[in-house]
Amino acid sequence: MTGIEGQLWALLALFGIAAVVSVIAARDARIQYTIGLVVTGLLVAAVGPPVPDPITSEFILLVLLPALIFRDAVTIDAGALRANLAPILLLAVVGFCCSIALVAVASHALLGFPLAVAILFGAILMPTDPVSVVAIFEELDVPERLTLLVEGESLLNDGVAIVVYSTVLGVLEARAAGAGPAPLSDPVELLLDVSAGIAVAFVGGVVVGAAAGYLAAAVVAAADDQLTAVIVSVLTAYGVYLLLHQFGASGVIGTLAAGLVLGAENGHADIAPEIHFSIGFAWDIVAVLANTIVFVAIGLITPVDLLFAYVPAIAAVIVIAFLARAVVVYPLLELYNWWQTQSIPHTFQHVLAWSGIHASVSVALALDAREQLPAALADEFTALLFGVAAFTLVVNGTTMPRLVAWLDLSRDDPHRRLYDALVGRLHGVDAALETADSLLEDDDMPESVYVEITEAYRNERATLVDATERLLRAYPDLKAHERRRSQRRVLLAEHEAIKRATQQAEIRGDVGEQLLADIERDLDRIVTDERSSHSLTATEQPPDWQTLLDAVSVDLDLGLEDGRASRHRDVFDPNHEDGGDGNGDSH
Repeated sequence: MTGIEGQLWALLALFGIAAVVSVIAARDARIQYTIGLVVTGLLVAAVGPPVPDPITSEFILLVLLPALIFRDAVTIDAGALRANLAPILLLAVVGFCCSIALVAVASHALLGFPLAVAILFGAILMPTDPVSVVAIFEELDVPERLTLLVEGESLLNDGVAIVVYSTVLGVLEARAAGAGPAPLSDPVELLLDVSAGIAVAFVGGVVVGAAAGYLAAAVVAAADDQLTAVIVSVLTAYGVYLLLHQFGASGVIGTLAAGLVLGAENGHADIAPEIHFSIGFAWDIVAVLANTIVFVAIGLITPVDLLFAYVPAIAAVIVIAFLARAVVVYPLLELYNWWQTQSIPHTFQHVLAWSGIHASVSVALALDAREQLPAALADEFTALLFGVAAFTLVVNGTTMPRLVAWLDLSRDDPHRRLYDALVGRLHGVDAALETADSLLEDDDMPESVYVEITEAYRNERATLVDATERLLRAYPDLKAHERRRSQRRVLLAEHEAIKRATQQAEIRGDVGEQLLADIERDLDRIVTDERSSHSLTATEQPPDWQTLLDAVSVDLDLGLEDGRASRHRDVFDPNHEDGGDGNGDSH
């Protein structure tokens, strides 16, 4: 049997296991697909005959990882990612590097690893894998922002992990060859090497990836063909990854940047919606296949007999990994909340701390390290890293639904689902009507066909609007939730407009800062759910603009009905009543 034939048989066995797990998961909603794959692989490895490694580290890093990164990037909401980029970068770069440092110090002290080896260990151990967590989030319908934070952090810290790993491994190889300084004698130089490696990898990855993404989007728009679009996306994903990998930059960051740019450009008018759908659908299938291979293989190649030999050390590393993540997540996000308007609630922080599942990238780097390190150290690395991967996948993955339920983050109730279905369909109908109007205006649709199509859509729209309003009247809690969500979006638009006016010197800086502070105070009330409505009583602090009016004794009849300004009437003029003539009628 040839090498290629053996690989094909191994992949066939993987998908055979996956088929069994898929059937069981489809019949029992309590079984999560990816976790089921790992557990089944572990059982086969524990009680079955010895199984040769079905995949190599190169196969994961060069074949599977680009597919998983690109799929997440091309389908993620680029606008939402941009809005939450600050906390994601804080966790994925600053927090991740701090976690590596904490793991390095602990493993150096407790396990006796040399400093450079301890840093290498931390870089392999700490990358997070969002697949099983995000799948659980989708089932439980948790807030989109929480899903985005988990997914975005993982996408970026994978790139940082590979850069740190490659840099430290290069230093160790140079030391072994006598061509470089001993890391233990010059930790500052090691730190500078790692920092420079991260900077070069990020800058190179972003520049090359973004350029490739724009070029791919232009080709897709010009071709206007679904098959061409899918082929170009494959060429972009793997071309960018391999090119940057070859030249020492971050292929993960480059592929991520290319996918984000192509995904964002897909939303523009130059690229038809069906082409956007084809790209996303194709990469969804690729991601399912890639994840299936990875998670079955993790179970199969876990050295069960080796794990038993290192049980105490594995238990210690599990505790170290959790503490290193928690010690970083909570302080950094509290710091972020201190200087940002869109705070991250403590419930989100608990989930982020517990979402530290260490799987695909950790396993790939562990397999690679096994080939690079001395045999004794390689066995210890393999046992510790595979032990943590198996534990976090099984324990963190299976307990995540309970944590989400305990924190009351799930919105999976029938009324909410019905509302989302109505609103989602309403968006679809509006888009269809807008497209029909555009086609008629461009003479690309006969008027008789336009009338038939739009009449059906307008009737459906009226039905949807009526059903939505009746649902909101029937369930006040749902309406209150949507009111707060809408108010938050409106306030953020206010905040952005005043901030822009301040930056452009249209208003004084100190005045702009105070106006922004007023809005931020209102946002805090909504975000923390301290209030269910947006009214302001006379005992609360008035906004700055009304304080200024009162100070200069300007009496204005604003004549406003329901709105932001009217909520301050009783503060501006405590004797003012809704009816100016005293009869109770509103203005």
